[in-house]
Formats: sequence, C-alpha cells, structure tokens
Amino acid sequence: MRAIVLLPLLLLFFVAGCGDGDIRRDPLMVQGDRSRREGDAEAAERFYRRLVERRPDAPEANLALATLYDEALADPAAALYFYRRYLALAPDSSDRQTVEGYCRMARAKLLRELSREELPSPPADELERLTQENAALRRQIGFLKRYIMDRQKAQVRSAAPAAPVAPPSPARPQPVETEQFYTVRAGDTPGGIARRFYGSASKYRLILEANQLNSATGLRVGQTLRIPPAR
Repeated sequence: MRAIVLLPLLLLFFVAGCGDGDIRRDPLMVQGDRSRREGDAEAAERFYRRLVERRPDAPEANLALATLYDEALADPAAALYFYRRYLALAPDSSDRQTVEGYCRMARAKLLRELSREELPSPPADELERLTQENAALRRQIGFLKRYIMDRQKAQVRSAAPAAPVAPPSPARPQPVETEQFYTVRAGDTPGGIARRFYGSASKYRLILEANQLNSATGLRVGQTLRIPPAR
C-alpha cells in the first residue's frame, strides 16, 4: 500500500524535473529507475547514490533515494536523511506536507525498530525513553558521517588530473547453501541480517518464516536465529 502512495508522488516529480536540467534523462537516473522496476534495489541504490554525489543539489535524485531506502531497503535512518535533504532543496514544493508526513513515519519506524531490538521490554521510565532516542540519533549521525566521507572522496577523485575511475562494487556475500545459526546483537535488524547472509535485505522474510516470527515480533539481543538456505 505504501508503494502505491509513493509511486504517484515520484512520477509527479519526474515530470516536473524534465524541465529543469532534464535530470530524469541522466544515465544514472535511467539505470537506477530500470533496476528499481526490475526489483534489484541494491543496484538502484548504487546508481542513485552516484547521481546524488554528482548532483547533490538535485531534489528529484534525493527523493528517489529516500523512497528506495524507505520502501525497498528497510533503512528508515537513510530514508529520513534523504527526505530531509529533499525538503531543504525544495522548500516551496507543493507536496511538502506529504514528504513531511513520510519523514515522521520514517522517524517513528526507526524508533520502533530500535525499541524492539535493543530493549527487551518497553521503557519503564523517562531515562530509558531518552536512552532509546539517543541510540536512534547516534545511528543517524553515523549514517551522515559515512555519507560525508563518501562525498569528500568523490570530490578528491573529481579534482585529480586523471579521469575518475568508478569504485568497485562491494563484494556480495556467498549465498547460504546450508542451514546456519546466528545470535542477535544490539543494532541487528532482519533486513541487515538478510543482507549479511544473502546479499539482499529484501530476503529478510526467509529468516522471519524460519523462526516463526513476523514484522511485529521484533528481535531480542542474544536470540539465536536459524538462517535457512536461500531460495
């Protein structure tokens, strides 16, 4: 249902963007859109991130990356960052209230995710509530630091006299062929564990089904999970 709401918003910005530098015709955006339609969210992320690094002030590129993190990669911290980037770059957008709503939902999703994973029981007092919110902020700050470092590296490459060489794609983990076991640590998410064992966060449902869990159950630190073979 969320994807049905987000896609018309993206189409609206894509049409509007064609009149402002034709960013929708940029090869990186075209390749990212194609990968997204084909269900390869990791490839789409690589193309969109390269476009944002090259054109950091393009609102449409930031919005495309935000919605990808939100609906396909289960990364609310990254989605929240790029939603806010879009709002800063397009403060007069007619859809500002809609995107602000997505920001609030991403922030609530992030806090709920951290609450389930790091606290085995609901907060009992104000100190625990503040500890939970501080953990969420630390995670967001960590993402921002990584993003700034990536931008700095890209600027160094663009300033070098030689033609820039695209960085190699990160190595994908070998697919799981036999059942394995994994002990949950603080900060783990179903999507993150799936990316570690299968190379794709979208396969987190294999882990939930193998352990009779669902998206509302959450994980507990110290919990042992069965990791089934990839299908």
